[in-house]
Amino acid sequence: MSFFTRIVIFLALVVAMPTEAEASRVSPMIVELEPTGRGSIARIDLVNDGLRDIPYEVQMMRGTITPEGELQLSPADAEFIVFPAQTIVESNSQQVFRIQYVGEEALARSQVYYMSIRQIPVDFEQNVSQIQMVVNYNVLVNVVPDGTRAEPAIRSASLATRQIPGPRDPDDADADAPMVEQRGIEVDLGNVGSRFFLAGLSDWSITGRTTAGEPFEMTLEGDEASRLIGVGVVAPDANRLFFIPTDTPLDPQSIRVTVEP
Repeated sequence: MSFFTRIVIFLALVVAMPTEAEASRVSPMIVELEPTGRGSIARIDLVNDGLRDIPYEVQMMRGTITPEGELQLSPADAEFIVFPAQTIVESNSQQVFRIQYVGEEALARSQVYYMSIRQIPVDFEQNVSQIQMVVNYNVLVNVVPDGTRAEPAIRSASLATRQIPGPRDPDDADADAPMVEQRGIEVDLGNVGSRFFLAGLSDWSITGRTTAGEPFEMTLEGDEASRLIGVGVVAPDANRLFFIPTDTPLDPQSIRVTVEP
């Protein structure tokens, strides 16, 4: 699983197309907590704009992100107090969830967690045929002690290609989109600091020379990078592989990348 919008939303659609309009939204999707004191508490709002009452349950998870962007979760309920842990959010209403970190206080580096808000499937009446959509949200929760800082470190930057869906055949709506090759730069970005950073919300600078000897420069400021790589969480002592598309033919030995969180 990867990070793919600016606000780090992970939606699991178990079955599609509800019979009645159902819509919910969660904010914020990124939370930063301190290990102790008032800063160890946060509130997350869930709004149910749909026509049904929807039951939810909450579980806190420790998050590990592989270099390829796969999210691996393990239970961490003992490190948090959550209220309510289960609830029914009525139609056209709002529910406030409160979380408090109660884990280790003497942290040397920031820790990555996720608040998993899961919709509980509802049993329908017998002999009633309905289709139900189940939506899960993962809220990124970073526990950050004082005095920590992120230190991006470019481990490598090289030319690469990847396969992406191409244009569909307009005369065959049922056909899968053909895969096409996309060229770009693969960046192995590490974090040698003690605080997480969001590569997709950082400022990027990529320079080099084209194969014709012309200077090349690409800058990604603010949230521009998120449109290419998602939010891009890089935890302390971890690294991520990011792909930056470009059709410009480059001298691979000339590529230089800097990232400022």
